[in-house]
Amino acid sequence: MSKYTGKLGELYKAYSRAVSLWPADKLRPTHSYRDVLKRQMTNKFDKLISAIENLVSSKYRAENKLSEAITDPVSNKGYYTKLIASIDDAVKQNKKTALRVD
Repeated sequence: MSKYTGKLGELYKAYSRAVSLWPADKLRPTHSYRDVLKRQMTNKFDKLISAIENLVSSKYRAENKLSEAITDPVSNKGYYTKLIASIDDAVKQNKKTALRVD
């Protein structure tokens, strides 16, 4: 059973199946490319899950605080506050925007 769920789990299963069907190397029977692919696949998926978890938990926002000079520039006061509010409103109203997340 895969430790990944949803679309990621489907992708993991498809990739695992492709790796399991990889033919054995008759010239180098002691070096299995299948094992190398499986190890790389597991490492990549684990890194992907870790990166997604870090983004969802706002780890990087906490580590890299932005100054008020960046978030509220003198040249356009309140721009980012209005932008975030409009995005939140669009999400609440279920409007499709340029940003599409499936």
